[in-house]
Amino acid sequence: MGNLSADNITAMFLALGILLGTARLLGELAQRLHQPSVLGELLAGVLLGPTVLGTIAPDIFAFIFP
Repeated sequence: MGNLSADNITAMFLALGILLGTARLLGELAQRLHQPSVLGELLAGVLLGPTVLGTIAPDIFAFIFP
């Protein structure tokens, strides 16, 4: 198993917070547009994943998801 240092745990909670916050925000936006909230949550996952964020801003992607 990997080393669970304080830095690794902090990075994990940072990534989790960004994922959940973005999913919640885009889920609310989808509801305002009369779409299911899961559509916005899925869009958040795609936007924060390696396909979009990893391609557009690889440094930010590597910082958020080491």
